[in-house]
Amino acid sequence: MQRKRGKIMDYIERMEQEYIELVGRTEKLYKGIKTLEGLTADELGLMYVQYYSMKNYEEILLRRISLAKELGKAI
Repeated sequence: MQRKRGKIMDYIERMEQEYIELVGRTEKLYKGIKTLEGLTADELGLMYVQYYSMKNYEEILLRRISLAKELGKAI
């Protein structure tokens, strides 16, 4: 039982680290969108698509972390 709980915590910690890194990359992309000059409409459009995709993934990852924590408590 202890071994399984340890694996779940490692899994959660990896997801939390991924989330922190993702938030940083998302913020950096948004800053680029707002400050870079000379972007074509296509480039800007694709950057926004990427930004919103990353924001959606942030939300999904947070939900996965919450679920893993709930399930981990049940063990």
